[in-house]
Amino acid sequence: MSASARALLVAQVGFLVALAVCILMDSRGLHDNHGWSYYEEHGRTFLPYLLGFSWLVFWIWQAAGLLTRSSAPATLAPALKLLAILFLVDVATPDTVNTAFSWAHDFSSTLLFLYELGFAIWLVVAVWPTWTGRALLLVQFVGGLIAMFSFVVELVSQLGLGILLFQLSFGALLVAATAQFRELAPEPSRREDVVVGRA
Repeated sequence: MSASARALLVAQVGFLVALAVCILMDSRGLHDNHGWSYYEEHGRTFLPYLLGFSWLVFWIWQAAGLLTRSSAPATLAPALKLLAILFLVDVATPDTVNTAFSWAHDFSSTLLFLYELGFAIWLVVAVWPTWTGRALLLVQFVGGLIAMFSFVVELVSQLGLGILLFQLSFGALLVAATAQFRELAPEPSRREDVVVGRA
C-alpha cells in the first residue's frame, strides 16, 4: 500500500472512531433523520466529532501532498485538497445557528455529496477501472439515494445509514485507487550531480 493510501486509511479510521464515540454517547443521531450533523450540534458530542473531522481533513491534505510526489495523475492531488476544503466548509456551517446557516449547511452538504459522487465516477472511469471500483461506486450511489430520499422527502428516514454507506464506499474507493501509485524517489540535487560527475 502506498503512503498516500495509508494516509487516507488513517484519515477514515480516525474519523470513524470519533463517530463511534459520539454514537456511544448518544445513539439518537443515527435515528432522528438529521444525519451526522446531529453530533456537531450537541454539547456532549461536539468535541469528539470536531476532533474526528479535524483528523479527517488533516490526513486527506497529507495524502494530497504525498500524491504530488507520486506517479498519480496530476489532477488527483488537487481533487483531494478540494475535498478537504469542502469538508471544512460543511462542518463550519452548523444548521442550528440561524436560517442563513441552515441554508448554507444544506447547500454545502449537497455540494459535498455531488462532488464525492463525481470524484468517484472519475476514479472508476479514468484512474481505477475495475469491477471492484464499479461495485464500490454502486454501493455509494445506493447510499446516496437512501440519504436523498430520507432528507428531501423523508420517504425512508434513514439519513444516517445512507450517509454511512455513501462515505464508507467512497472512502474505500479512494484508498484502493490511490494504493497503486508509488511515491517517486527524490531527484538528486545539482550539488550531488557535480560530485558524481567529478568522481
